[in-house]
Amino acid sequence: MRGSKSMAVAVRNPQNEIILHEEPLTAKIYTSNWWQWPFVRGLAMLWDALGLGMRALMWSADVAMQDEEEGSVEFSGPLAWTTIATSLAFAIGLFILLPTFASKWLAGFFGDHAAVDAIFEGAIRLILFIVYLWAIGLMPDIRRVFGYHGAEHRTINAYEAGEELTVANVQR
Repeated sequence: MRGSKSMAVAVRNPQNEIILHEEPLTAKIYTSNWWQWPFVRGLAMLWDALGLGMRALMWSADVAMQDEEEGSVEFSGPLAWTTIATSLAFAIGLFILLPTFASKWLAGFFGDHAAVDAIFEGAIRLILFIVYLWAIGLMPDIRRVFGYHGAEHRTINAYEAGEELTVANVQR
């Protein structure tokens, strides 16, 4: 979770304890007035969210790989970057290349109109995304992630409403 001055990540380790990592946000996009301009801020925050998310995932993988006997194991180096590159290639293939080529092929049956191609591409991407979310939602670990993500949103809503952060207020 990212706030205006710091970010925090909470992860459950193999011993079933919740480990918290917090760090201040000191980059120029948080402290400079120029970065607060609407369009500039949006692009910068999108890029920053990607970086923070990658760091949080790498840290959570490190925590998940901890072993009581062997101590700390780090998810880094070639293994980590190969995993990330493979995942990125799969996502680009599934959500960008497949819909593009499939829509061009389908649009060929309708006279190759650009509007038909765009409609098919959008529909294919939406269907793939919904099926992907449904399929990964069948995995118990991802179901837990979805639950935590929903809890984050409820917590933020309670906080922004000025409520005391209790379980009852957050659930409401």
